[in-house]
Amino acid sequence: MGSSNRVVWSDGLFIKPQHFQQQQRYLEQQIHQRSLALCRSLYGFSALALNDEYLGFGRISLVNAAGLFADGTCFDLLRDDVMPQPLEITDASVANQLVYLALPLQSNTQTEICWPEEPAVHSRFQAACTDIRDLHTTQGDTHSVDLARVAPRLMLGNQDFSAYSTLAIGRILEQRANGSLMMDANFIPTLLDIKAAPRLQRFVEEMAGLMRERARNIADRVGAPGHNGVAEVTDFLLLQLMNRSHPRFLHLSRLPQLHPQALYEALLELCAELVTFTDQSRLPPPFVPYHHDLPEVCFSQLMQLLRQALSTVLEPQAMAIGLQERQFGLTVAPLHDSGLIGSAEFILAVKADMPHDDLRSGFVQQCKVASVEKIRDLISLQLPGIPLVVLPVAPRQLPYHAGYVYFQLDDNSQAWQMLENASGFAFHVAGEFPALEMQFWAIRR
Repeated sequence: MGSSNRVVWSDGLFIKPQHFQQQQRYLEQQIHQRSLALCRSLYGFSALALNDEYLGFGRISLVNAAGLFADGTCFDLLRDDVMPQPLEITDASVANQLVYLALPLQSNTQTEICWPEEPAVHSRFQAACTDIRDLHTTQGDTHSVDLARVAPRLMLGNQDFSAYSTLAIGRILEQRANGSLMMDANFIPTLLDIKAAPRLQRFVEEMAGLMRERARNIADRVGAPGHNGVAEVTDFLLLQLMNRSHPRFLHLSRLPQLHPQALYEALLELCAELVTFTDQSRLPPPFVPYHHDLPEVCFSQLMQLLRQALSTVLEPQAMAIGLQERQFGLTVAPLHDSGLIGSAEFILAVKADMPHDDLRSGFVQQCKVASVEKIRDLISLQLPGIPLVVLPVAPRQLPYHAGYVYFQLDDNSQAWQMLENASGFAFHVAGEFPALEMQFWAIRR
């Protein structure tokens, strides 16, 4: 029969210490199993701090550690339990070795308590005589009670852990020639609360700040004067994602306690959504599954992908180019980005108080398109400029405006060569086009 079964309390029972010990094991096991039914990852550190001074002497020591072992044993080394002895590193081949806080597993054959007067035996608990006051009596006195303090030890990853419940606390990068140790600053221990890993806590705050700044930039671009509603659906969807995620991560950064699995799920969801906007495949990459015992790998991948996604500059595919009216039917469109000449298609949208068919046929004949530097030569010599190709419908990248006819500048024509090193486009419109309105767009390929 298992050691965690309940005690049968019967009439006339001669009570011994074993009865109370067995009843305690039963209750602890019941609590532990019910906790596991809720979450399999309810163990790890809620607080952890290494002694940096001891590293210089080639030793690993703790300043503080609190949390829960995987077997359900709670510990708080700074307040109630036994601080483990420093682990002295004498083996030079310790590079990339993990260091663990280890506690002997419960056993039916091993003594759990180490008494002060007995020879040093590494047990689960160390007995400590403590004066306890009677709090249920007005004049309650104090009485010495033996209390069991959790007594873990520090162990290296190359040791035998078969009889221990362990929690990883760090990774040794190297031991220098003078014997001092260098620990991995990016290591993430087994956690019950991310505040025990400052790297994760800082990253949550960083994400909240980056998303706030990104939302402001998109909002400014969408509402900029002269934008004319050209913001693509992508801009609004990304702004919606930032506005939804920023308060969530701000909330997570302010929580007094946050389990790493909950953070992983939030980061995973955000990363998968951002890939839709920042990756050409529009599909999320294979994510490293959540690993509670060694969460460093799965979190490092998400942190790298999110930083990359939130730093990616998303340029609008369609960009409005301002038109400036000059004398004698001349309109110019200054081009501030010469790289658009070879990387974009240029669309001229025209509206006038006349039938669309007449506008389509007449405007092509009466409009001459060239560079700002060449337009006057073409007009005086009556030479053709860049041809206009009538589009049957408005390009999907542009906002729809009723009554407009759309023309594409033919970038395969010989006249297109005149735009090399040009400062912008020029349009000369002859003839009568009542209430003429024009818009000029560049659509990145």
